[in-house]
Amino acid sequence: MSDEQPARSHLNPSQRQRAKRLAAIPFALALAAYIGQILTSSLIDSSPLLLISLNATDPMLLLAASQTTPVAFLVVGAIRLFAPDLFLHQLGREFGPATKSYLEAEFGPRSSILRTIALLEKWFPRVGWLLLFLIPGYPMCLLAGIAKMRRVPFVLVNLAGTFSRLLLIYWVSSVFEGPIGAVVRFIGRYSLPFTLVMVAIVALQSRRSGGESTA
Repeated sequence: MSDEQPARSHLNPSQRQRAKRLAAIPFALALAAYIGQILTSSLIDSSPLLLISLNATDPMLLLAASQTTPVAFLVVGAIRLFAPDLFLHQLGREFGPATKSYLEAEFGPRSSILRTIALLEKWFPRVGWLLLFLIPGYPMCLLAGIAKMRRVPFVLVNLAGTFSRLLLIYWVSSVFEGPIGAVVRFIGRYSLPFTLVMVAIVALQSRRSGGESTA
């Protein structure tokens, strides 16, 4: 699963620039998720595929699934979910353990992504492929790169997990189509209050992230 490579604990200026370039797309997509969250009430009924192209979290996927065709949902959802993963894997693969030092410098030692990596890395040597299949998110993709998981197995396991997640969400949305449709109609009916609530939630999330990075 892995290649041996000398570990580096710190990045020099040129390496930091390279790391920033690799992190740019995942960071931009994380910001897009906030935008999608705020625009949920405007997009969920009229442009559900645009919504999940911005924010592909499970609640948004569940709300959008019943508003789209299965093929469109799977294609757009998979592209959005997988889009940052190769960059994150390459970031961890190129810089190894020094990736964590870079993240600490960027986001602070108490950032949620570092805490999640610390929680997962003790299990990765034993069940890394299973973890990647079940939770192919930002921390897991970084950790797979740090562990030097080869590119082809990473892509195959990641995509298998991503499509399995999307299929499960689509199935759940079809089983509970009535209640989910009622939620969508409720969001549309109270669009302005819902948007204001989303703005407040995003502001709190941003403030918490900022507090972690400066702690």
